[in-house]
Amino acid sequence: MQQNGTFRINVVDVHGEVYSGMARFAAVPAELGEIGILPGHAPLLSGLRAGELRITQADGQTQILFLEGGLLEIQPDIVTILANASLRIMDIDLHDTQSRIKDAQATLAKDAVPPMDFARAELELQRELAKVSAYQRYQACEQRGGKTSDYDWERPPLQNVPKVNAQELEE
Repeated sequence: MQQNGTFRINVVDVHGEVYSGMARFAAVPAELGEIGILPGHAPLLSGLRAGELRITQADGQTQILFLEGGLLEIQPDIVTILANASLRIMDIDLHDTQSRIKDAQATLAKDAVPPMDFARAELELQRELAKVSAYQRYQACEQRGGKTSDYDWERPPLQNVPKVNAQELEE
């Protein structure tokens, strides 16, 4: 861990280095759910699903990338992401994405689809729907003032959480 409460994060895809810098926090779309990474995180290897990578840089600015799956390695002072493909949220072509969604849905709606084609179409649909969701959230942020530091990605506070008495549970 760096002394100033940061860690290095490197993002690489098939075209080369996409991002490299110091971060205070990163939220990564892991296969089993989103992983929040702070300095000193326990070592971990994970597959990635299609989704948003959000990096809070050392200076407080936010970088947002869309990843199309890949691998994640976390060490206490460095995070490495090997992405299948990546792009900036603002570079998502919504018309192309909508067309791919329709194609995938058409394939899935057919009666006799070979299992491999069905699996490919299902993954394509998930990836393209994730792109649309990321793009819409980014656009909503832009309409509220355009600062990516205001990007609304944090989970809402829990409402109506029942109070639990741990001692009663032990009995």
